[in-house]
Amino acid sequence: MRRGIVCAGLLLGLAGCAGVRRVPPTEQLVDSQVSIRQAEEAGAEKVPDAAQHLQWAREQASEARRLLEHNERDKAALFLKRAAADAELALALAREAPARAEADRVLQQVQQLQGTVQ
Repeated sequence: MRRGIVCAGLLLGLAGCAGVRRVPPTEQLVDSQVSIRQAEEAGAEKVPDAAQHLQWAREQASEARRLLEHNERDKAALFLKRAAADAELALALAREAPARAEADRVLQQVQQLQGTVQ
C-alpha cells in the first residue's frame, strides 16, 4: 500500500515536470524586440533613465542573438529575460515622464491660485 502511494506520487511528479512548457528562445527574442520597439515608440530615448534601460535592453538582445547563433539557448534565454525586463522598465519610465510633468504643471497652477487668493 505504502509503496503504491510512493509510486503514484513519483508518477504525478514526473507528469507535472513533463507538462511544463519552456518558451523557445526565439519566441523570447520576438517578445523582447516587441518590448524594445514599444519603449522606443513611447519616447524612451528622450528620458535619461528610460534611455539607459533601453540601451541595456538592446545590448542584451544583441548578446542573446549571438548566443543563439552559437546554440547556447539557456544563456540566450537569460539574456532575453533581462532584455525584456529592461525594455519594459524603459517603457514604464517613458510613460511616467509626461504624466509627472503634467502633475508638476498642475501643482504649480494650484500654488499660483492659492497665492492670489491669500
